[in-house]
Amino acid sequence: MNKNNKPEIRIQNFEDEWKLRSFSAFSKDTGRKNNDDLDFEPYAITKDQGFMRQNEAHDEFGYMRETNRKAYNIVEPCSFAYNPARINVGSIGYYDGKENVIVSSLYEIFQTDKDVDDRFLWHWFKSDQFPKWVQRLQEGSVRLYFYYDKLRECQLYMPIVAEQKSIAAYFDNLDKLIFLHQQEIERLLCVRKAMINKMFPQNGENIPSVRFSGYTEPWRYCELSEVFTERHIIDTISDEYPQLSFTIEEGVIRPEDRKTNKRDFLILDKDNKKYLQTEYDDIIYNPANVIYGAIHRNALGKGCVSPIYKIFYTDQDSTFMECIVRHPRFIKEISRSMEGTVKKLRTLKPKAFLEKRAYIAPTIEEQQQIGEYFRQMDRLIEIEKEELEKIKHIKSACMEKMFV
Repeated sequence: MNKNNKPEIRIQNFEDEWKLRSFSAFSKDTGRKNNDDLDFEPYAITKDQGFMRQNEAHDEFGYMRETNRKAYNIVEPCSFAYNPARINVGSIGYYDGKENVIVSSLYEIFQTDKDVDDRFLWHWFKSDQFPKWVQRLQEGSVRLYFYYDKLRECQLYMPIVAEQKSIAAYFDNLDKLIFLHQQEIERLLCVRKAMINKMFPQNGENIPSVRFSGYTEPWRYCELSEVFTERHIIDTISDEYPQLSFTIEEGVIRPEDRKTNKRDFLILDKDNKKYLQTEYDDIIYNPANVIYGAIHRNALGKGCVSPIYKIFYTDQDSTFMECIVRHPRFIKEISRSMEGTVKKLRTLKPKAFLEKRAYIAPTIEEQQQIGEYFRQMDRLIEIEKEELEKIKHIKSACMEKMFV
């Protein structure tokens, strides 16, 4: 018995060997034109969502209003469809609706036999196994394609249908958990955005619409130079001031936590390179990308960052001040002060930043209450994100070990 005929992790009570099967033996091409011009709902396929109504996938772009529907292909319930030019990036979907729909004629469409659980196959498509077949069998001199005739050449080890269904149910449950955490993160972000607008004065006003009890004084309108001071201390990396990175999405992070573009080639001589010191609660921005959200509070601690960044400290509540400088209205305002003749190379100088004006809560106590509210909100969001990453990690690890 070939030990490779069984996965490393099994669903309980299943012990049979998995059998090698070819797509040509259990699938069939079901793509057909909508020649009768039937009024079916147009769908598109995305990497993350699979089948989506075309108007939801592309908004107003690409939605078929006056398009000749005869040129589209019909997709029946319980069908797979994929874009042969984008299958390498995961553009495949499974349609489990009750009514026929239509998709672009570019898509390849197929169905499977009754002895194959479609949900099991769907998860196999999302595993590391399928991309290897795509890479091996793609055709094209410039742009690579993976048509259905090539899919028919793919082979995979499959268990009996009962085990297929159990595996599919396991991964479906993980996907549901992932979806629930994503929904909760989205809900919390929406609440945070709404409260930012309500707890800070709107255009032309000096009192917010939502306020903690006991505070009635109007907010003061002042230049940022009154509450911020630039920190410009040149230093080298040390144990006390280790190297830190700064990203648009996450702000100040450890270099090893950077998800993309690690740029190791820039730090080959990091022990002698000159950096800028930063302390906990500093406000840091990237002069070229500040209008895209590259302005954050240092919530990590002491360290050194690239000298391209601008760093400020404040005697106000730092989280409160971060809310002000990250507010979309403030970002829009500083975009008018960017300097440079080429749009992509424009930057925000510290002087221009400090000359900007904003409404500030008049007492440090009110600032601290507002800051603590958003610190707690951010902690809740971070907890949800951490749980989401844990589940994704579990799923990824199981995908490697529960398929042959």
